[in-house]
Amino acid sequence: MLRRLITQQSLTQSNFQQEICGKSLVSQILSGKRSLTLGHIHALSKRFGIPAAMFV
Repeated sequence: MLRRLITQQSLTQSNFQQEICGKSLVSQILSGKRSLTLGHIHALSKRFGIPAAMFV
C-alpha cells in the first residue's frame, strides 16, 4: 500500500520523515527488510485518511 501511495501521489521516500522517521527506514520497509510498526501504520492512516487495515 505504501508503494502504491508513493507512486499515485508522486511522493518520495523523504516525504515520510514525520510518519516513519527517515528515508533509509522507508527504503528498508519498501524492500521488505523491515515492517511497518503499529505507530507507523496509525500515522500513515491519519495522513492519507484511509483505514489502518490497508497497511496490514
